[in-house]
Amino acid sequence: MDMSSLASLYRSALSSNEADSVRERAGSRHSTLPDERTLQLLLLEGRFGFSFTDDLGRSVRIVDCGDWNKSAGPDFLNARIQLDDVTHTGDMELDSAPEDWERHNHGSNPAFDGVILHLVCTPSRREWFTRNSRHERIPLAVIPASMLNGAGAVPAAAPERSCLHAEILETMPAEQVETLLQSAAAHRFQLKHRRHAQRAKLADPSQLLYENLAETLGYHANKNAMRHLAQRVPLRMLRDCPEALLFGAAGFLVPVLSDSCTPEAVTHHKRLWAQWWPLREHFELAPERLFPWTLSGSRPANHPQRRVGALATIAADFSTFQRLCTLDHLDDLAGYLSSLKHPYWSNHVTLPSAPSKNPMALMGHDRIQEFIINHILPGEGSEKAWKLYLTRQGVHAGARVLSIHQRLLGKRKDAAAFLKRAWHHQALLQIHEDLCFRHSCCICSLLEHMKNA
Repeated sequence: MDMSSLASLYRSALSSNEADSVRERAGSRHSTLPDERTLQLLLLEGRFGFSFTDDLGRSVRIVDCGDWNKSAGPDFLNARIQLDDVTHTGDMELDSAPEDWERHNHGSNPAFDGVILHLVCTPSRREWFTRNSRHERIPLAVIPASMLNGAGAVPAAAPERSCLHAEILETMPAEQVETLLQSAAAHRFQLKHRRHAQRAKLADPSQLLYENLAETLGYHANKNAMRHLAQRVPLRMLRDCPEALLFGAAGFLVPVLSDSCTPEAVTHHKRLWAQWWPLREHFELAPERLFPWTLSGSRPANHPQRRVGALATIAADFSTFQRLCTLDHLDDLAGYLSSLKHPYWSNHVTLPSAPSKNPMALMGHDRIQEFIINHILPGEGSEKAWKLYLTRQGVHAGARVLSIHQRLLGKRKDAAAFLKRAWHHQALLQIHEDLCFRHSCCICSLLEHMKNA
């Protein structure tokens, strides 16, 4: 079957099981939201949609999010909305909860008097309305829970340890398992293509490629922060000193390094600081808007400073990188990225760190393959891209993929065969999202549809 047929097969099974899934989800409680920078990014990308209903029952449509504010004040400046088809121009504020407005003292701050929409992720537990320092009511709208879930903004409850249909999967013919996984992978492939298409409406091809690269370099822990950075310091503004601009905007540069730093580190930092200082006024973020870097739980070589160093290295010769990001040059792209070197970042993990004994790749094999699998191929979205997608070897399986694989297929003697390809991993992740998070299962429906396909 072709990609579209496989994806349709999976979606049909999901649809037939939708009512049960909804019932199962209704009683569950979702937990923490991402940080505010991530929420803002998701809004800009259209992941929450642009149409809402405010607290007075009026229709609200965001026409233009305006300028993403990097200083103190509302999150978005010079936005345009339609309130019951009447156009209003002003600022927007996005919060996790309505009460954050007063917790952050926005109600007494004249800088927020120009806000025309207060958008929140969760409704208030009590009667609430948003007002400014002039005691004027501001339209308040809650992002629907379905949009938050669809955007992956709210982590679902932990999945159950066992799969209700493990026995079925244990005895299922290998060909059927392969079809089942391919249908899930095709569905995921199309979802990613649509997401890329949505992002392409908001950025030119070069900028979008630059953002996708930044996200990949951030790994799971810092992918959102890296994409934020790429949007705060767009490709067109990197000029002749991409490393200094990216490090300065990321908040990694300080006036003086510790005396314990090596002379090499001090020299490199001084050079970046000298380039950053005259330009900082245009890129420096207010303290409360600094990027939420995650430093714990990752290998030293994956420290965000080193990842930003890799991004700057590629950005310095972006035309070459972009030329290779095509279906016909995937091997050349992998060779180019794996051979990248930097006089400092090939041997250091942070600005103040001592040099490593051995050189380190700026972008390892698994990261390169993740970039191709998650961005290049689904970004293209064609049948040719899908066929190439099916041929990619699997990268090192992380703990999450291995856990899902064990839960679904661990009882099979040939279980290892379904980890060999990158699309196997993608399929398992998609099934995990559609089955385990909903505490439901569409495998039986898939099997029924496969018989009739």
